[in-house]
Amino acid sequence: MGGFQYHVLQIFIPPINLIDLLFPACMLAWKTSNKVKCMEDVLRPALKFSFDDPNEEEEDHLSKVRHYWQEAQEKEKQKEKEKEKEKEKQKGKEKEVGLFRSSKGKGKEVPKMPKKPTPKKSNCEVHLESEEDDEDDDKPQSCIYCVKKKIPCVPQCGKKVCIACGQRKMKCKFFNKTAWAVMEESQKVADSVWELVELEEQREAGHLEEIWHNLQMCLRQLEQKAVADSVTVDARVLQLLELKSRGIEVPADMEKWIWAERGLVQSTLKDHTEDITEWMDEIQVRTAWTQNDLPKINTEEAPPQAASQGTKRKGDEDRDCMEGNKKKKKVVETEEEV
Repeated sequence: MGGFQYHVLQIFIPPINLIDLLFPACMLAWKTSNKVKCMEDVLRPALKFSFDDPNEEEEDHLSKVRHYWQEAQEKEKQKEKEKEKEKEKQKGKEKEVGLFRSSKGKGKEVPKMPKKPTPKKSNCEVHLESEEDDEDDDKPQSCIYCVKKKIPCVPQCGKKVCIACGQRKMKCKFFNKTAWAVMEESQKVADSVWELVELEEQREAGHLEEIWHNLQMCLRQLEQKAVADSVTVDARVLQLLELKSRGIEVPADMEKWIWAERGLVQSTLKDHTEDITEWMDEIQVRTAWTQNDLPKINTEEAPPQAASQGTKRKGDEDRDCMEGNKKKKKVVETEEEV
């Protein structure tokens, strides 16, 4: 059919000048490809080459077309290689699955993994480690009694008993290796627990310091609010006094309310400041170990006790009596001179 169409085209189509036309490369050299059997199998979109240069020859035209087909064939080869690689990967996975299933059926037969090369220790390192082990072995072990009493176990020369056990006429009993290992690990656990406790105390101290600073801000705001309230109350008191000086009668209820408001502002300020300062001082005492230099708010000394007050009063009375006796003696002497 292809040859028949070619003859039909050659018979019925008049000759065309190729210089005035633009033909795609696939139309000029579609027979060069082995896989192309008809024009529909040609790759699209195809590049178009212009052949309107009069200096070019037919060989140049063919080189352009061949270059196009070479690129297309290289792309096909790359795709085939990728497909082959994917097939090989799938085969490898299938082999691994088969080995795993066979190992399940047989028991514990698992494909062995290659061992990692372990670096060999040099002779110097081995010698040093052996010396350390010898030193540990040479150290005298503490007996059970000395460990319980937390005293140094000092051995006696020529005797199998330490000084502490010799004074008590006891035999020295020692722990075995497992007991020493357990004691060392328990000591490590205890040290780590104490570290955690210290961290928790530091965290709590930081939290208390933050509360202290917040209370300080609250105290300042309270003082500012009290100052503003006292200013307004004082202004009302001044107005009340001014009205009284002018002879204007002021209702008794209003006057009582103004004076009560003034006293209420002062009392509430005192109560709130006392509570806040007590909290701040308690925090300062609890966080004193951190040496954070938090100032103490209440610096007033505590009132003297009842016993000390009584002794002070008695001493004052005795002093007054002595001064009175001296005055009487002076008066008597002056009278005698006269």
